[in-house]
Amino acid sequence: METLAKLQSRLAESELDKKADFGDKKKLQELVKAIEKSKLEMETKFIFDEEHSLHELVLKNGAERRINWALASTAEYKRLRALHAAIADLDRGPFTVAHGNEKVVKEDSTDVLNYVLEDAKKDFTITRFKGLGEMNPEQLWNTTMNAEVRTLLKVRLEDAVAAETIFSTLMGENVEERRKFIEDNALDVVNLDI
Repeated sequence: METLAKLQSRLAESELDKKADFGDKKKLQELVKAIEKSKLEMETKFIFDEEHSLHELVLKNGAERRINWALASTAEYKRLRALHAAIADLDRGPFTVAHGNEKVVKEDSTDVLNYVLEDAKKDFTITRFKGLGEMNPEQLWNTTMNAEVRTLLKVRLEDAVAAETIFSTLMGENVEERRKFIEDNALDVVNLDI
């Protein structure tokens, strides 16, 4: 968690926001220097995408993360940069966290985040279920069945034929049709959730 938070902070501070920034790997090298300065233990590797003439940075610390134009063009990345710019003047430590009668001093915002998350976990238990059948009756009532606390969302299908066509193409048995669809649309993908 701490590593990811520090990486996000270094990324928000970087000047990587235009496609041209990935045409030359200088700005990616500056990001690597910032990561090293933050003492983040990560393997780094540069890759050149010949098809688009763009560089990308691959970071490995257990999970593999790619810093490239596909990431920088997402709405989430742009939002991260905007939020970072909005709070940059306030993000100077040390910070004092007051909770009840206790006061704790933390040197940077990442330490504050980690402290708050760990403190919050003391009073809560996080559980995950694959389906409602895995819950005991009390949990099912408290999370799903109690009309006073549950949230219902209405889902509407505007174009059932188009939805069925896409679903059949991507989930169906026709491999060639699926491959063609992916090849035709791969470069247009902006926000992919897998």
